[in-house]
Amino acid sequence: MRITKEDLPACNYHGDCFANRDGKCITLTDTSFKRGYCPFYKTEKQLNAERKQDKKTKTR
Repeated sequence: MRITKEDLPACNYHGDCFANRDGKCITLTDTSFKRGYCPFYKTEKQLNAERKQDKKTKTR
């Protein structure tokens, strides 16, 4: 089953999140959080830094 953009949940927290595409979250299936904020939020820059660090860690 392929998920369409219309099926994605709204992302109303951070417009600069790596997973936000035109106001929709491409990572999570539910964006209703009990604490009122998204615990998975990170910018594209933060995500790339984490990926770079992970590659360094794995090659050691």
